[in-house]
Amino acid sequence: TDTVAEGRILPTLKEVCQMAVTFGLVVFGWILFRAENITHAWSYVSGIFSSSFFIYSHVVGSRFTLVLVGVFMLIEWFGRGNQYAIEKMDFAKKKYFRWAIYYAIVFCIFQFGGKEQQFIYFQF
Repeated sequence: TDTVAEGRILPTLKEVCQMAVTFGLVVFGWILFRAENITHAWSYVSGIFSSSFFIYSHVVGSRFTLVLVGVFMLIEWFGRGNQYAIEKMDFAKKKYFRWAIYYAIVFCIFQFGGKEQQFIYFQF
């Protein structure tokens, strides 16, 4: 399998563009599958690209979430060559620290998980 930026810390501009396109297509695919109809999906997409979306006040309330996403992205990026992201990281070798990470992840899931939702494929 090909690993992005194998042997390098940062990807090339081409690889960054490829990752951005893949991420964008997947996210828009989720919008299409999750929306009740095309009109509903279009309202989501138009909301994403509206100028009000990029106002700073939308981001202020979710700084902690942005920090968590950044931390998880860094962990995944540096562990991208392994089967699991923290598999070969030095801090994960100590059993007590690894379990502390697991408990922190479970805590974040319960704390920020949101309300219960119906499984997406039950719509079809």
